[in-house]
Amino acid sequence: MLDGLELALCVFDEADRALLWNRTFLRFFPEHEGHVHVGEPYADNLRRFYRARLRPEEMGALERFVAEGVLRHRGQQRPFVFKHRGVELRAASLPLPGIGRARMWKVENRAEAASVAPAPSLVDGAERFRWLDHVADGVAITHPDGSIVWANDSFADLYGFAQRAAAIGLTFVDVYRSAWQGDLDADEERLYASGLEVLGEHLRYAGAPFEVPLPRERWSRVVEQSGPDGLRFFTHLDVTTMKHQQELLRIAEQRARESAALLELTLERMEQGVIMVNADGVVEVCNPQAMALLDLPEALMKSRPSFEQVIAYQWARDEFAPASEDLKAFIRAGGVLDRPHAYERQRPDGRVLEVRSVPIHGGGILRTYMDVTQRRRSEERIQHMARHDGLTTLINREAFLERLAEAARPPAGAFHGFAVLFIDLDGFKPINDQHGHHVGDKVLTMVASRLRAAAREGDVVGRMGGDEFAVLQRGACTRANALGLAQRILESVRQDIEVESHRVRVSASIGIAVAAEPGCDPDTLLRQADAAMYTAKARGRNQVQLHES
Repeated sequence: MLDGLELALCVFDEADRALLWNRTFLRFFPEHEGHVHVGEPYADNLRRFYRARLRPEEMGALERFVAEGVLRHRGQQRPFVFKHRGVELRAASLPLPGIGRARMWKVENRAEAASVAPAPSLVDGAERFRWLDHVADGVAITHPDGSIVWANDSFADLYGFAQRAAAIGLTFVDVYRSAWQGDLDADEERLYASGLEVLGEHLRYAGAPFEVPLPRERWSRVVEQSGPDGLRFFTHLDVTTMKHQQELLRIAEQRARESAALLELTLERMEQGVIMVNADGVVEVCNPQAMALLDLPEALMKSRPSFEQVIAYQWARDEFAPASEDLKAFIRAGGVLDRPHAYERQRPDGRVLEVRSVPIHGGGILRTYMDVTQRRRSEERIQHMARHDGLTTLINREAFLERLAEAARPPAGAFHGFAVLFIDLDGFKPINDQHGHHVGDKVLTMVASRLRAAAREGDVVGRMGGDEFAVLQRGACTRANALGLAQRILESVRQDIEVESHRVRVSASIGIAVAAEPGCDPDTLLRQADAAMYTAKARGRNQVQLHES
């Protein structure tokens, strides 16, 4: 009943321990989701509340705020208003004889009440993200304002949420603070503060992947990819094992000067491949994992070869064939720098290795190899999704505009003319309204397939949104070429479409803008094609209109 009144409630006993609370309490204070429990002291409740509110520079006063809050709870007689997560709440406290005390909160401004509800997921687009539920890594998608609008279960597990819905509407900073709830020792406080600093820096200046520490000696690597409509896709990879192995490797290198036997034992048990080269360029150590990852024969590596001999062996077997020309040039020059460095390269069998090198004091290098194929594939899937329409698999508007800009500004002497065809379906809305969105989606998918079939190899087909599509016709330096493609599209699109037990039909209105000479503006061309399309629609639909200069 209290939930229906939009009243948050939490009851405490005479020892200030939690007894019960309602769903609205967790909605107003999502930081308590999965943490509050019967018997929890009010001080712990307050401590979690303030951790979600205080800035890093205020954390030193945390216990003072908690103590003052407990006293205020015990003696409060009049309601007061405060702001939490952007919403003004009125807080009241009532004594319950023989039980304890009840605290109640209500939205002060009714106009703000809607904003208290957790931010919705991408209802219209949730279907296209559903496959990410099967990705082992955590994935979160954020609104341009930084709030999370979708997350998978792996993300919730990584950051300690009982349900992923609890993360919706929060920022990554909120999520990170929630993950660190509880009593922290000095080392944990240091890690927590360093993680907040890293988050603040990288979320403000997005770009390179970054890593943040988590409770229980865990680590997360965060990789960002910009998506359509200002959305940002974040992959959160649990790199705890890798970080622990890197620490083990650092310790092993230090102990190597004292005990070669201990180093060898450690290296044999590592999942990373390790090669150690001395100051004379001789390979002193090569663990079994390195030989397995690089397909190096044991006989060669047991012979204490020079690093140059190992590289020569790999060149002879086309080990570096998939590498870029810049990387090949670097390897030919020796492949070693006098400072720590890292790169990724693909092997002939398709696996991707992360190669890291650290100079050894006194000369030589320590090099590690790690198979990051699965991580790379996850990142590529995220990148692909950010540039493609989830329903039709065509490239999306942003990607189409990039391809159009490339066609408009080719290298000198490489311009061969092109055309832009802007396509809007006729009669699609009645199908959607009468038969439902699932039928409409299948119609759009079928139209996309017909557009692909009508276009030539090398042409670019994209979905611009809704029932609008576009084709970039390369090499179309004459109007006749563009009109020919448009007529093929008209004929293909207006053929009957069978969806389940329904037979439906749509047609298309097509506008064309032709770029016969270099120097054209891509945005202007797209507007011209769009305007021509509307002219075709105004003239009766199911026809083509060429933009007249």
